[in-house]
Amino acid sequence: MAFALHRLELLIEDVERVSFEGSRDNIQAQITLNVAYWFAEQQVVSPDDIAQQNPVDLIQHKPSNYAGELTFGELQNAQGEHWYFVTDKRWLVYKAKRIDNLENEFMQTDLIPFRVEVSLQNSKADKGLATEAKLKPLYKFYWQAD
Repeated sequence: MAFALHRLELLIEDVERVSFEGSRDNIQAQITLNVAYWFAEQQVVSPDDIAQQNPVDLIQHKPSNYAGELTFGELQNAQGEHWYFVTDKRWLVYKAKRIDNLENEFMQTDLIPFRVEVSLQNSKADKGLATEAKLKPLYKFYWQAD
């Protein structure tokens, strides 16, 4: 029975990991579509401005487990298995619920913070045409599959 319970817990964590990866990839895909639109429309952007805004505001279809904006202090009591935008840090954060197989360099191992990093056509300019935007983790993490 103990073995079956352990296997069930591993399976539940694996489902959370797959859900997290799907949401992260969906957010990235929608941000990439925005960059293509900005480029086609010759819209000048500022990488610093984009890095400061909530990445969820850049996308049309928010993840079903996006729970809104809060401060870093409020994040401690927030529910796991959800995405949050941390207003005082300007981070998009996934708060994991099950972390037995999550290796994370961030001091709070249940948090995976991200920020959007934009590349411009002229890499030396402060503003310009965006050629790429990536949802980049701020710390290395690895959620090992079973």
